[in-house]
Amino acid sequence: MRKFISLLILFCALSCSKTEHSYFPSYPVYLELDLTFEDKDLNGVMAYKEYILGKTPGLGKTERTGFGGVLVYHDMFGYSAYDLACPYETQMNVRVKMDEDGIHVVCPKCGSKYNVYEASGNRVEGPATRGLKQYQTALSGTKLYVTN
Repeated sequence: MRKFISLLILFCALSCSKTEHSYFPSYPVYLELDLTFEDKDLNGVMAYKEYILGKTPGLGKTERTGFGGVLVYHDMFGYSAYDLACPYETQMNVRVKMDEDGIHVVCPKCGSKYNVYEASGNRVEGPATRGLKQYQTALSGTKLYVTN
């Protein structure tokens, strides 16, 4: 009985401690980007564009932009896509922003910094312990598809 009570106390103590938020719920992601016309500004290395449903002109009825929106970034290996929501804050309206160096994005609320240039989205500094939620990208001719 003593072991049971000790384990129960330990469990309660651990469950009350601050832990990082888990990733946010999975929302559908589907973007079909035209690298010849509307999204031609993504063709240069270190180019990026944010897609937020209801805030980005030109998004149609079939596009889906995840939890906080989608950041598409042309990194050193090709194209990468990440959810704009900070994985530490886990709120739809707390979105990471591109830093002036064009290599990192930073959460305006917690200050966590993430590397997007090396196609990882890994945390560089700040309270977050995990990287950005990443989505799949596929290039077919001049079309870039972003999905989850």
